[in-house]
Parts: sequence; structure tokens; C-alpha cells
Amino acid sequence: MTGDTDYLTGLAEVLWPCGGMLGRGEPAAIRSGSSPARGGRDSRVYLPVPSAHNPRVILPVTNRYAAARGIAAFAQRHSFRERVRATVLTTAFACGVAPLLLRDRLHVGAGRTIEHALSAALDRTVVIAIHIGPPRANRKPVLLLLTPAGRAIGYAKLGVNDLTSRLVRAETEALGLLAESRLPDITVPRLLHAGEWNGRPLLVQDALPVGDQTDRPTRRQLLRCVLQIGALQPIEVLPLSRSPYRGLLRARIAGLGARPEAEPLRACLEHLPDVRVPFGAWHGDLTRWNLACTPRRAFVWDWERLAFGVPLGFDALHYELNECVQIGVHPGVHRWLDTGARLLRDPLMSGAGLPSGAVATVMALYLIDLATRYLQDRQAEAGARLAAVDDWLLPALAGLRDRAEYETREAAG
Repeated sequence: MTGDTDYLTGLAEVLWPCGGMLGRGEPAAIRSGSSPARGGRDSRVYLPVPSAHNPRVILPVTNRYAAARGIAAFAQRHSFRERVRATVLTTAFACGVAPLLLRDRLHVGAGRTIEHALSAALDRTVVIAIHIGPPRANRKPVLLLLTPAGRAIGYAKLGVNDLTSRLVRAETEALGLLAESRLPDITVPRLLHAGEWNGRPLLVQDALPVGDQTDRPTRRQLLRCVLQIGALQPIEVLPLSRSPYRGLLRARIAGLGARPEAEPLRACLEHLPDVRVPFGAWHGDLTRWNLACTPRRAFVWDWERLAFGVPLGFDALHYELNECVQIGVHPGVHRWLDTGARLLRDPLMSGAGLPSGAVATVMALYLIDLATRYLQDRQAEAGARLAAVDDWLLPALAGLRDRAEYETREAAG
């Protein structure tokens, strides 16, 4: 077995130092909760879904309540097909028939496991369901923590390499900061535990009350959320040339070394108009997967990329780009060049200090920042679909640079 199966067995070594082995399930093992492959009463059996070759969720075989809750919690329900698939899987686990249909197993030997550490940290018995997602450089396990009856307690994240360890530590720091901050209409997770497991950083946060009563934000809800996050630090309007952000971005590009994409990014940054831009905080990865809303409140999680002193509006552009590319990268980016500009020209954004003559400049800065992140994290090598910087981002950036110069001339006169 190769590819994702290698990732799965490597992940098992991190979560369960007693070791894990892939195999096939047998009905007798399913009923008894023991593993014939490992042989031991205290061994555990997990079900990779949809398979060991393409694992996206790892569920406990013997606890159908936790398994059904794990499917419901991690399912993406943004299309009719996704909603149907989630409903079918949840029903199959709730009825106890899913382990008979999905035969791949991850058998974990007896010994101290991450479940023991989490139960001790939270002072209660914990069952876990694990989301590992598609291949990306920042791919890491997200553990849904459940009671044996299937009630959600919280979520845990564990660093599995240098990048993901840095992100887990960053989110731990961000949640501590947010606990002391005022976000009038936004709820963020509470930090429940921070520590280490198997020599790697571990973060536990509570579960936000999102579900059928929440939905994706409206345009106004999105922008209000963006502005409240931006105001985590006092908004400061500065000429681009005098902003600390520009110098930091230039240094990040220089850190890319001899990569061929670095020079066009640097050249575009140097030639952007010196417009006045409002600077504040940004979430750093605000998408439909990290944000849910009711009519009066927003729930925002995954704060691992919280940063300060960036152009106001980056979060709105990031959310909109990820929405647009659902139809495909190239047509999505073409749409985003229009819809992203409309978001930044909204009266809520202009009221916060973003002039219409700076819209294309902010969009260009966002793409330079995003490209630099992707290149630093080596996302293209990991297969992230937006990470092919030279394929779509650099052409879009060239057009935005021309648009920025035109907007500046129009604003001047």
C-alpha cells in the first residue's frame, strides 16, 4: 500500500505509539470489539472512510453513536450530493451496518493512546473520530472528542510535522489572545487544554454550536465579520510605502530564494501604486469551512493563521476566492476578479477607510501574500489545487497591477 495508506500508518504511529496496522475487518471482530490482526482485549479497531486508500475520516468501529456523530460533524453539506452522501453514511453508522459494508480497518495495539491523554486532560472518558482531509502541506489530524454516548465535547489538533506543529502552536496563542479580546457579534472556541502528545503540540478547544441552525454568511454578515476581526487591533490608514506590512512582505518574498515565482511577485509589489490603505487584523483562512452564521451571530474557528497589520479586506477576498473556485480554478478566478472588487467597494468597507482607488492594489497585495504563503509551505508539492501559482495567480496578478495603476489615475483626477 502506498500514498494515503502510508500517511494513515504514519499517523497511527503518532496518535497511538503502541502501533497500528491496516487490515480487513471480520464480522466477529466487529461484534466483539477486538482485532484479530492484533489479538488483544484492549486493542482498538478504527474504520478509514471511505477506504484506507482514500482516508478522510477515521471512526471507531465499535461505537456507532460516536461514528455517526463523526460523519455528521465532518461532512461537507454544501451541495445536494454531499448532503445525500452524509445522510446515507450517518444512517448506515447509526444502524450499525456501515462496518459490514466498509471493510478496511486500522487495528491499534494495546497500550497508552491519545484517548487516554485526552480523557485525563478533560477529566472524562473520551471517544474520538478523526478528520484528516485531502493531501495538503498543512494536513493534520483534527479529532472530534465525544462522550461514549456520542455527544460532542470539543476538538483537538495535533502537529505532525514542522509546519503543522507551528500552526497548532500559533492557534493556541491566538485562542489565548481572543479570549481577552472583544468581538461583539462573533463567537470563537474556548481553549480547553494545551500541551503535548508523543512529543508534538496538542491543542483542545470546545465545540461551537454550529449545525442545522447555522448557514453560510450573507454578504453583509461576511463583511461585518471581516471588519470586527480587522478591529482586533486599531485600524491604521497608511500609505503603502510607509507600512510595516510592505517591508515584511518584501522580506518573505526574499526568503523564497531562487524560486522562479519570486521575481514576478517582487516586481509587482515594487510597482504597485503608493495608495493609502487601512491596516488591521485578519483571520488568515476565512472560508465556508471555518465560518457559520445565524441572523445575529457568526461562529468562527481555525485561527491558526491569525495575523496583524495587514490590509483590511484580505479576509473578504480569501472567502470569496474560495467560493468562486468551487466551479473550477480558472473560471473561478475570472469571476473573483469582479466579485472580489465589488466586495471591497461595499459601503461597509469604504466606511472603514478603504478608498475605491485602492481596491485593485489591495487585491494584488492579497494575491502576492497568498502566493508567498503557498510557496513557503510547499503547498503545490502536496497537491493543493490553488497552489499552482504560475498557472493562475501570476497572470491574475499582472492584470491587477494594470488595474491598480488605472484606478490610481482615475482617483487623482
